[in-house]
Amino acid sequence: MVKEKKKLLIVDDEKDICKFAKLIFQKRGFLVYTALSGGSAVKIAKRVKPDIALLDLYLKRGISGLETLRKIKKAAPLCKCVMVTWEKEKSRIKEAKELGVVSYLTKPLTIEQLLKAVKRISRSRKGVPRG
Repeated sequence: MVKEKKKLLIVDDEKDICKFAKLIFQKRGFLVYTALSGGSAVKIAKRVKPDIALLDLYLKRGISGLETLRKIKKAAPLCKCVMVTWEKEKSRIKEAKELGVVSYLTKPLTIEQLLKAVKRISRSRKGVPRG
């Protein structure tokens, strides 16, 4: 039986961050999609139904990170989302968690922190039926 690769959606308006994170996670066996805006992230989520999304809270173009989160969760309800941002405001963290964020990482952060968060989520997804 062939093990199905986990689908990871990276949403950040910084092209270099998307490229770098994509390389890191592809080397670890993930099928990686990237989006530079909330609108394109939602389109990808509707099409591929990612298992995990790494999402920047502040996106410079189009819809906000929180609105993107709402729409990704509607398009792919089983997707586990990790919010990545400079934001440390407790009300924003609370709102993100209410919308379904399972982990909230604040910048600056290391690749190890990202890998650890994704690995933890990835392990928790085993045995979950796909929709």
